[in-house]
Amino acid sequence: MAEWKKKKAKATNWGDFYRSEEEFEAMKWCINHGITIGPLAADKGKTNPNNFYIDIKIQGKVNRSPQTFKAQEVWSQIYKYYLHYYEKYRDRLS
Repeated sequence: MAEWKKKKAKATNWGDFYRSEEEFEAMKWCINHGITIGPLAADKGKTNPNNFYIDIKIQGKVNRSPQTFKAQEVWSQIYKYYLHYYEKYRDRLS
């Protein structure tokens, strides 16, 4: 099949998670203090990945979650990490 005739992949189903105000504040604080957290597709090469690692970058050093998460649960886990790092570092870095 010609490259331009390939079928489009289905969109990833991210679920219906929406962060709380507390989670949003924790995320803002973390980002302002050099802590960023985001998903990374574990199913490399697939156009519609279903499993994701979570990368946590603190002051330039990247750590990756040892386990993978389904697309529907990855965002809730990311915000759990944001809350964890906010609670852990807010008194030291403020």
